Amino acid sequence: MINMLSIIRRLPRRNKVVLIMFVDFLLAFACWIVFGPPLTAIYATNINISLIQIIFINYLNFLLPLILTCGYFFFSDLYRSSTRFSDSRDLTLRLIIGSFVFGISWGFIYLIQFEVVRNQFIYNVLFRSFFLAFVFYASIQFIRDLARIIIYPNNSIKKGKPILIYGAGAAGNELYHAIKNNPDVNIVGFYDYSKALNGSEINNIKIYGKKKHIKELKQKFKNLEVYLAIPSLSLDQRREIISDLENFKVAVRSIPALHEVIANRKKMIEMQDLSIDEILPRSEVKSSHIFLTGLNVMITGAGGSIGSELARQLLLGNPSKIILFEISEINLYTIQSEIEKIKISNELNTEVIGVLGDVKNKQRIKNILINHKIDYLYHAAAYKHVPIVEYYENITEGINNNIFGTKIVCDAASECNVKRVVVISSDKAVRPTNIMGASKRLAEMVAQSKNTNGSGTTFCMVRFGNVINSSGSVIPLFRNQIASGGPLTITHKEVTRFFMTISEASSLVIQAGELSEGGEVFILDMGKQIKILDLARKLIYLSGMSISDNGGDGIEIREVGLRPGEKLYEELLISGDVLKTENKKIFKSIENFLSESELNLALDDLRKSIKENNIPDIRNILKANVEGYEEYIDKKADI
Repeated sequence: MINMLSIIRRLPRRNKVVLIMFVDFLLAFACWIVFGPPLTAIYATNINISLIQIIFINYLNFLLPLILTCGYFFFSDLYRSSTRFSDSRDLTLRLIIGSFVFGISWGFIYLIQFEVVRNQFIYNVLFRSFFLAFVFYASIQFIRDLARIIIYPNNSIKKGKPILIYGAGAAGNELYHAIKNNPDVNIVGFYDYSKALNGSEINNIKIYGKKKHIKELKQKFKNLEVYLAIPSLSLDQRREIISDLENFKVAVRSIPALHEVIANRKKMIEMQDLSIDEILPRSEVKSSHIFLTGLNVMITGAGGSIGSELARQLLLGNPSKIILFEISEINLYTIQSEIEKIKISNELNTEVIGVLGDVKNKQRIKNILINHKIDYLYHAAAYKHVPIVEYYENITEGINNNIFGTKIVCDAASECNVKRVVVISSDKAVRPTNIMGASKRLAEMVAQSKNTNGSGTTFCMVRFGNVINSSGSVIPLFRNQIASGGPLTITHKEVTRFFMTISEASSLVIQAGELSEGGEVFILDMGKQIKILDLARKLIYLSGMSISDNGGDGIEIREVGLRPGEKLYEELLISGDVLKTENKKIFKSIENFLSESELNLALDDLRKSIKENNIPDIRNILKANVEGYEEYIDKKADI
């Protein structure tokens, strides 16, 4: 018997299809004999005639329905489907339709053989047609189920990772059917807080309803993962559930929220890592709705984290043209390809143009602004990684790019009559302790002073803190370190940071630009600062790991010390004076800045020091002109 099953499993697919068709023929023939004319004629009459003779006389009554049924099965691709997965809803529907084709066509062909029939006889044949269809379907389904159980038995011991599906509703059931045949997955149960479902089963898998059950499953399965499958939950409800699961130290993944599914951005069964929104308590930021019809937009640094997200969101405003300006060829190629896809999927007519170039090349910038008649310019190009810019051999290049690159962009925009310039800044510009932060504050002052010269261009700056999952962000770093088994490295146990998603920050940048009347430093409300140590602990627990103490099992959190120029905490305000705007997430900062003449003197001194590569003088100039700058001294800088 075992050898026979093994032979069947190894048969070529064409041979398996022939075997299935032959079995279906036998089933149809048996059903027709029992519930069709043959046995009925024998039992209902006294005519001395054999079963074979009756079959021969009525063969068309069987052959024609069989041909119609087989034709439907072929055209519906039933025989292309695997017997192993014949319990799917789609295949079941095809079997039901085919069975009714067989039963109803038999009844019709049987009736037309008689010249005169009574109504009672018609009803009788109609009933028999439906009954024949039902029996034929039941027979086919039974044989396929039996074949699947015998030929493809489920292994009694599953070696895949244990999965608890959180949510026993429609989404949970859909997720179950999507992953149940994955050999790398072992579904150990459902969890649902509904009392009506507690103790019930889905496909012989138990539904748990108490938190102690999760604890018991975690003790039984050390590497238990929880798949959160309730897309209709609000963000606050998801956070509450995830916070509870954190206590059990189980890895948590989730299907997308319902609004993402409705917007066709995600598939219902697409599993994803928890977002920072789900892990950390944060207030929601509403998306921007900006209309750019008829306007031409340019983004510098378009291939960076913020620049690329600005491009995605600005495209949805349906501008006439978007210029993606980027110094990196690969980054430009990547974002231009993505924007073109978004454009096609949203049926937009925006012209998308990728331009290679350096913001320090004024003539190049002016040519682009003139050639494409730019209306709005978003300046996101900057060197932003503190330790890199702080290194003494990179200081001059960082200042050239961040300060003089911004000045060139602002000067070119003013000379080319650009309507609006939005400069992307950083919280590190506030009382900076590093070259990068000081350079960003001077870049802000460049735009502030430029706004006072009476040109027709409106300049504004938008200042915010860390954006999650940007290049250099701590979140992807922690995830990679966890995947590698640790350790997680933090600079200091007391370090705190603001956090906002790239999408949120970009949306608020666009909204702040729309609020600008000229010269404002806009500050984004990023909520409360979050301890990096707490974030590291959450990510470890929600990855199903424990924290190692004194070299024990789990992921170690290792303190490596503050990097050059790094603060324990970040600030968004210099003076502390702010004004509210109509958007509760955006504030105006009232800050002093150098006049255009004073700034030009400082910039002239900087140019001279850069030309001479005099790092101490560069630091002194920054200290004299940037409020609150407390320099970090790299001893190598004076070599």
